Amino acid sequence: MTTLALPADRCALVVEMAAIRANWRAVRQSFAGAGVGAVVKQDAYGLGIAEVVPLLAALGCRDFWVADLQEAADVRRAEPSGRIFVLHGLVGGTLRDYQALGAIPVLVDMSEVEALARLAGDAPAACAIHLDTGLNRLGLGLAEVRRLAAEPGLLGRLQVAAYVTHLAHFSDPGARANLWQWRRFSAWTRHLPPAPLSFSASSGVFGPKERHGDLARVGSALYGVETTPSRPQPIVAAATLTAPILRVHRVPAGREVGYSGAYRTRSARRLAQLGIGYGDGVPYRFHGDAHVLIDGHRAPVVSTSAMSLMSVDVTDLPEEALRPGLRAVLFGPGLPVDQIAAAAGVAPNVVHVRAGRSAPRFYLPCPDEPGAGTATAPRPHHAPQMA
Repeated sequence: MTTLALPADRCALVVEMAAIRANWRAVRQSFAGAGVGAVVKQDAYGLGIAEVVPLLAALGCRDFWVADLQEAADVRRAEPSGRIFVLHGLVGGTLRDYQALGAIPVLVDMSEVEALARLAGDAPAACAIHLDTGLNRLGLGLAEVRRLAAEPGLLGRLQVAAYVTHLAHFSDPGARANLWQWRRFSAWTRHLPPAPLSFSASSGVFGPKERHGDLARVGSALYGVETTPSRPQPIVAAATLTAPILRVHRVPAGREVGYSGAYRTRSARRLAQLGIGYGDGVPYRFHGDAHVLIDGHRAPVVSTSAMSLMSVDVTDLPEEALRPGLRAVLFGPGLPVDQIAAAAGVAPNVVHVRAGRSAPRFYLPCPDEPGAGTATAPRPHHAPQMA
């Protein structure tokens, strides 16, 4: 197995490309529709568009979903031939900008539908149309759909690549509210020109097959982030965040640890200071029990995080588990990211994306690909630190 030379004095996010490949295949096998697209917004959920998109394209992915036009440009540099859907619609660019990238805007309201129809030239303009079936964020409502159906000339100037909606109860694919959204989506689109239906995201592809639709948009599941805690998905963690032990020391009872006395020892404790903190994307404060893994042993997090330090209690760990150079795992196989996220009271992707933006990234290539056995060095990050 390939080994990585990680920095001895700071944290590292290791991305296992074989895990992304396994998750893609699990999603593709489960989905009953025609095609699976990858959601790669926020720099592929913190794991890197430049690395993740070519892998998915090699596996057969042809559709990539992003939030904005800048992300679309990043995807186009990584993959010259795939389709790119821009979920935030026309904001941020002109029709010519989208056409230059071969990107497809997902129109978010009636004004955008009208604007794109006016801008279309001799050939219909490519787009997708978002329908709001219950989330009340983006998309056309029932009245606008009725108006659209009553004006065939308007849609005649558009080439609709997909109708899109998003589940309000995405973490519970079997929820009754999701069934009502599917029924609305199906009923509304029956009155519109035919186009593929994009209904399922990461949780939906493992939900009831009769509601899968035609095109899936999968993000979290590809990267091993669980979105349905009550019904675990057949996915594996694709990223592991680790940090080095910088110091192990004993603290007497009744001593304050961390800023403003955030933690006080009730008895004599042995603490380890890890080289990671909120500047590397981990939460500043935990409201519940948070743990790290050190040599397979669970060690509770104590105190608040500093910008580049975190305190953990290693009193109950054996001495041999605290040898110099050992690294603690904050999330990865054996310690899902949703556990540390739950302790902080945030969604798993909050931790995942912030760590991916802030920590140095290293890549383990797929074993059967050219270059396997050679570790990929971390790419420089220019994003601001997450405070």
